[in-house]
Amino acid sequence: MRVTLDGASRWRRRSGEYASMAEAMAAAETGDTVTIGPGVYRENVTVDKAVTVRPAEGPGTVRIEPAFGTGLALLASASVAGLVIECHDGSAPAVLVQAGEPELTDCRISTRSSVGIEVDGGARPTVRRCTVENAGGLGVRVSGTAAAHFEECEVLSAGQTGMVVRTGASARFERCRVHHALGAALVLTGPGSVVDALDCEFYEVNGNGVQAEDRALGRLTGCTVQRVSDNGLALDTEAVLELTGCRIHDIPENGADLRGRSVLRLRDTTLRSFARNGLSVWDPQTRVEAVGCEIRDSTGDYPAVWVSDGASAQLSHCRVHDVPDALFVLDQGSSAEATDCSFTQVRNTAVSVSDGATVRLDQVRVQDANTGLWFRDHGSGGLLTGLEVADVATGVIVTKGADPVLRQCTVRGSGEAAVYVSAGGRGSFEECTATHGKGFGFHVIDGCRTALTRCRAEQNARGGFEFSEPGPVAEGCVSDDAKPPPRPNRSGPRPRPGATPHRWYRPPAGRPRPSPRAARRPARRSRRCRTAVPPRSRWPNWTR
Repeated sequence: MRVTLDGASRWRRRSGEYASMAEAMAAAETGDTVTIGPGVYRENVTVDKAVTVRPAEGPGTVRIEPAFGTGLALLASASVAGLVIECHDGSAPAVLVQAGEPELTDCRISTRSSVGIEVDGGARPTVRRCTVENAGGLGVRVSGTAAAHFEECEVLSAGQTGMVVRTGASARFERCRVHHALGAALVLTGPGSVVDALDCEFYEVNGNGVQAEDRALGRLTGCTVQRVSDNGLALDTEAVLELTGCRIHDIPENGADLRGRSVLRLRDTTLRSFARNGLSVWDPQTRVEAVGCEIRDSTGDYPAVWVSDGASAQLSHCRVHDVPDALFVLDQGSSAEATDCSFTQVRNTAVSVSDGATVRLDQVRVQDANTGLWFRDHGSGGLLTGLEVADVATGVIVTKGADPVLRQCTVRGSGEAAVYVSAGGRGSFEECTATHGKGFGFHVIDGCRTALTRCRAEQNARGGFEFSEPGPVAEGCVSDDAKPPPRPNRSGPRPRPGATPHRWYRPPAGRPRPSPRAARRPARRSRRCRTAVPPRSRWPNWTR
C-alpha cells in the first residue's frame, strides 16, 4: 500500500509504503493519494482526512472484509473509488458516512449488514455508480440532517427496504434503480424529510413502490414504478408526493393509495394495469390533483378513481379509459372536480355519486359506457356544465333524492333513456339536449319533482319527454317526437283460399288500385299458352 504525498508540507518525503490501511491513513495528510494494491484487507477502514483512496489495478481488485463492525467509515471530504466491501455484522452498517462531503465512486457493497450505506450526522456525500446488495437489511439509509446525492446507483436484493430517507434528512437520486427488495423500494418519513428522484426505476419489490408518511415530501420526475407486490404509491399522515412525467404500471393493488390528510400531485403521469383502484383517496383533507394524466387498462373490477370518507380529487385534462368504472365519489364531504377530461370505454358506470358526495364537472366527455352518470341517493349532486355523453345505454340517472344541476349538457345516441329520473330523484336540467336515442329523451317517473328549463329532445325513437305522473316541471322545452317510419310487413298472413283478392292486395306505388269488379274478372288467356296465368301478385297460393 502506497501513500503519495501530495500535501503542501515540503519537509515530508514524497511517498511511502505501508502494510495496512490503518497505517497508511495515519501517515496520509489532506490532499494525499492512497493507492491500494490488490487483495483482501480484513480490517475496519476509517478515512478521517480529505484524501483520495483508490485501487492500484482498477475497480474490483481490492476487497475490504472485516470480521465485524463497519467496513468503511468516511468522516471527512475524502474521495474513495473502486473498492469492494463485504461485511457480515448485522448490527452495523457496511459503509458509514458521518461528516464532510466525501465522494464514493464505482464501489460495490455486497454484505449482510444492518444497512448497506448509512448517511448520518450532517454529512453531504456524493455516491456515483455504486452497487449495494445487502440481504441482511436496508440498502441505503439517510438520516438526521444529512443531505446525500446518489447518481446511477443500483440497490438490489435488500433484505428490507431499498432506500430510506428519514428524520429530516434530504436525498437526491438520479438514474438509480431499486429492485428485488423484500420491502418497499423507497420510503421517506419524518417532518422535513425531502426526496428528489429523477429518472429512477423501482420494480420487483415485495411491498409498496414508493411510500411516504409523517409529513415527508417527495418529488419524482420521469420515474417508473412497476411489478411491485402492493401499491405503486402509498401516502399517509400528511405526506406530500409530486410526480411529473412518471409511469406506474403492472400493480396488483392500487396505483396510488392516499390516507391521513396526505396530498398527491400528478402531472403528465400514466397509471395503467392496476388490479384495484388507479387512485384510491380516503379520509378528510386527503386529496389528489392530477393534470394531463392518463389512467387506463384496469385488470380488476374496481373504479379507476375512488374518493371516499371526505377526501377530494381534482382532475384536469385527464383521460380515463378501458376501466370497469371511471370515477366513484362516496360519503358526505367527499368531492371531485373534473375539467376538460374524458371517460371512455367504461364497462359499467362512468361517474357515480352517492351517500351525500358532490361533483363538479366542466367540459367532460363520456363515451362508450353502460351508464354515463348516476346520482344515487339523498344529498348527492353537484354542478355539471358542458357535459357530452355519447354511445351509452343510459345517459344520466337520478334516484332516491339526489339533486344535481346540469347546464348545457348533451346526451347523444343512448340505447335507452338519455335522462332517467325515478324513485324520488330530483335534478335541474337547464338548456340540455337529448338526441338520437333509442328510448325517451327525458323519462321521469314516480312523480319526481324534476325541473327542466329550455331543454330539447330531437330524434328519439320513443319520444322526447315522457312523464308518467304529475310532478316534473318543464318550461320552454322543445321536442320533435320524431319516430322512424314503420317497416313494411312482408311476412304477414296470406289470404284464405277463395278469399276476395282486393281485401288484402295493395298494388305497388304509382299504379292505380284495381276495382273490385276488375279483380273478379277471369284471367286473360296467354297467347303462347292456353293455360290461364293469373297475376302473380294477386294469387300467391294459386297452383296449376
